[in-house]
Amino acid sequence: MASLWSALRSLDAGLFHRINQVWTHPWLDSFFPWLTELNHNRIAVWGALPVVLAWWLYSKRGRAVKVILAMVVAVGVCDAVASRFIKPYVHRDRPTRSGISVTLRTHLPGTYGFPSNHACNTFAGATVLGLAEPAMLWPAMAAAALVAYSRVYVGVHFPADVAAGALLGLLVGGAVGAGLLMFGGLSRSSRSGKKKS
Repeated sequence: MASLWSALRSLDAGLFHRINQVWTHPWLDSFFPWLTELNHNRIAVWGALPVVLAWWLYSKRGRAVKVILAMVVAVGVCDAVASRFIKPYVHRDRPTRSGISVTLRTHLPGTYGFPSNHACNTFAGATVLGLAEPAMLWPAMAAAALVAYSRVYVGVHFPADVAAGALLGLLVGGAVGAGLLMFGGLSRSSRSGKKKS
């Protein structure tokens, strides 16, 4: 068991090295740090996001409110579980504190990195959105995957951190999304955009 665990950690570190230092490009060196810190971007948070939400609320009204609230719940649960329970229990250091070569392309967050909150939260929100609005499933998942990949690229997480975060996000988002469909009044006909006869 110890040898298997050692092999998995070695594989994880090797994949981190490739993503962080080999599979790189000057354009990506600008794009991924911007993407990974998008939640701190004032233009995105106070400009683009309110416009998108306002348009969605105007076009979908009560339906949009239910989906947004479900996404907030899913993200909130994921964030709390990952940061307050799993990280303090697992105690896995980030790459910069693991004695390996790291190219850090953003500011360094807290001490522990397993699982990735960014991956967890984005996949939770994307899962709820995709279940409620099937047409948005794959674009939302693609965006979440890019955010998760960016955390490895900028040097603050190992691949296993973001994989675990994504899995947790899928599970929590799936549970909240299923609850929304079952008890939130979002029927299959309304999901497909058809009106009931």
